[in-house]
Amino acid sequence: MIQIFLLATPFGIDNGQYQSLVIIPNYLLVLGAFLLWLAFIALGIIARRYKIVLGERTNWEFMIFAPTGILIFAIIQLLYCGVGGKMMLPKGGMNYLAYGLFFLSGILSLVANLRFYKVIKGK
Repeated sequence: MIQIFLLATPFGIDNGQYQSLVIIPNYLLVLGAFLLWLAFIALGIIARRYKIVLGERTNWEFMIFAPTGILIFAIIQLLYCGVGGKMMLPKGGMNYLAYGLFFLSGILSLVANLRFYKVIKGK
């Protein structure tokens, strides 16, 4: 399956170097973003169970919605860099969209988790 992505190697490097410097790090980035998204979803599920058991308002819906930008970033990165075989996201819009969604999602996840922390700690 890796051979599909190694049809032509730019920059004058051989296939092995291209795979180790471009292809593998791109897939690791997508895997890391997906695992980060799963971690925030798990926190949202914990907040939901906390609400069910103790009956306190935890905003668990916001905690599950907030990391969606991280997943969209991972999908964009996979499409352009994983499947497309590019080294970086293309300039001129798509990179701003991907990184902007990632940043906004990180801020929203931080706010959601701080709210949940205040609920747990006790106002």
